[in-house]
Amino acid sequence: MAMADRMHRASVVEHSAKPILEIGRQWMLDERTVERSAALGLDGPFGFWTLGRAGVLGDVDADLAAAAIGFMAPALVRHYWESRPADVDPSDIASEYALAAADWAGRTLADLSSARLERLVVLAQRVLAEAQPSVGVLFAGWRLLDVPLGPPGATAVVLNCLRELRGGAHLSAVQAVGLGPCGAIMSTDDPVRGGEPWATRFGWEAPFPARDPVRRREAEAMTTTICRPAYSCLSADEGNEFVDLVSEVRAAFE
Repeated sequence: MAMADRMHRASVVEHSAKPILEIGRQWMLDERTVERSAALGLDGPFGFWTLGRAGVLGDVDADLAAAAIGFMAPALVRHYWESRPADVDPSDIASEYALAAADWAGRTLADLSSARLERLVVLAQRVLAEAQPSVGVLFAGWRLLDVPLGPPGATAVVLNCLRELRGGAHLSAVQAVGLGPCGAIMSTDDPVRGGEPWATRFGWEAPFPARDPVRRREAEAMTTTICRPAYSCLSADEGNEFVDLVSEVRAAFE
């Protein structure tokens, strides 16, 4: 692959990463998602976040869910995993999480063109099919979810698959550069979801590692490198189109 092509793939990954993250964050924290969590008998939004994401693994030990999630302390993952109602299977909660995403999308993306959403789904699915499952087990699991959805719901779910793709890559990257999950949280430049308050919220305990923005930047660059091959299926024009479509979805809410 020519250098220009490699740079293009990296640019597509970089320009779509933040809006995809923010789209997922929006429906995960949506009021109706929180209500659905309560109706399922889960422990708050993070209970749904934990079981909804890692439920694709099935009824496994909490340590396996913690390994897949990575950025939440294992003890807190175990709390959420084991506090679910005894008759609720994690795989069912994963499906409910996808439906929560679809519900949010049906309300939030209703004014967007169905044809453009369908086009985004087509491009995203090509990237997902190209990606290696070894990039992340949650990505691989979410890619297998079979939930019948219309264009808005399908958009939310495929974008969440791409979010999990980057999440798996990022987990590998922060380990590779020597930050580790807690170090990555401490070193983020996100003023809301970083530092000691967020590390504590994710179950980590003092003493916390020192902030290391240099390694954080290295991890971000490595994350992009890991994700880039999945986008090799898109031409330059398709990559630009993909970024434009993702940005259009992100602009649907503020």
